[in-house]
Amino acid sequence: MKKFVYCLYLVLVSCQLFAADEPPIQTLTPEELENYQFASPIGETAAIIKDLNVGQMEIMNTQRRNVRELFVRKLGILSLKGDRRDLSIIQQLVDRRLLRKNEVKEWQSIGVYFGDILVKEFGLHWVVYEDELGVSKALRWRSTENYVFPVTMFSKRNQFDEDIVMEDIFAKLNDEIERFKRAALLSPVNGK
Repeated sequence: MKKFVYCLYLVLVSCQLFAADEPPIQTLTPEELENYQFASPIGETAAIIKDLNVGQMEIMNTQRRNVRELFVRKLGILSLKGDRRDLSIIQQLVDRRLLRKNEVKEWQSIGVYFGDILVKEFGLHWVVYEDELGVSKALRWRSTENYVFPVTMFSKRNQFDEDIVMEDIFAKLNDEIERFKRAALLSPVNGK
């Protein structure tokens, strides 16, 4: 019993030591409460958007070359159109399981190539999108806050054993992009 009481005593003392480090509870007047600045929860801090730098552009150019070489090596296809017509070629890679799940770089290169198709079809442009979760390459329409993240689109689907149907993904993105274009055009401030 003495051991139990002693252990309980140690727990209470250590709790008081840790509690002593915490600031006391702050009491605010109604006026102070109305003007109080709460900490922003994750996801509510503004993202930092920048143009791609030279190094990032070169990495993406390497990924584009890798995709072209992949199509030649795996499918014997020597020329690509760079537009929606290439979706069926990408689908062949998927359907024939020519890339393994662990070939993340290759899947991300496919994401860059798919992103280039979106650029051509919808007038988007590549940017660097940085938030509290990290830095990503994204597609943006004009100066709006509407983004598409194609680089990891297929590697993540593959990782989670989701179906990859290029035409379906493209159609869904088409609907989403057209929706945010319409919304931005209705807003003269954002539709720049």
